[in-house]
Amino acid sequence: MARKKRYGANYRVVRVKETYVPPTTYKRNGKIIHRRGYTRKAHTRHVLKKSVGRSGKRFERLARHVARQYEKKGYSKKRAEYIGKATAGKVFWRKYGKEGGKKILRRER
Repeated sequence: MARKKRYGANYRVVRVKETYVPPTTYKRNGKIIHRRGYTRKAHTRHVLKKSVGRSGKRFERLARHVARQYEKKGYSKKRAEYIGKATAGKVFWRKYGKEGGKKILRRER
């Protein structure tokens, strides 16, 4: 009898919707294979959390670091915080790109 897998706190349950897989044609060993379309059933999966305990901490640390530098230059605290967050956001989008950034933000919600 198979043992049930135990998942720890580093995993989260994801509900996968019912999806339609379109028909495809491909070659295998020189033969053309036609595969009919089908509907993949809805199910749940356990997915490893990639940023466990780090949600936004690196962003905040970078924003504080930049804000400190601008405060030393003579900017007001409020203005320095604004610049720090804007700079951290710019670094984030440059590092992960549009699609990668969207995935991270969706996961953090």
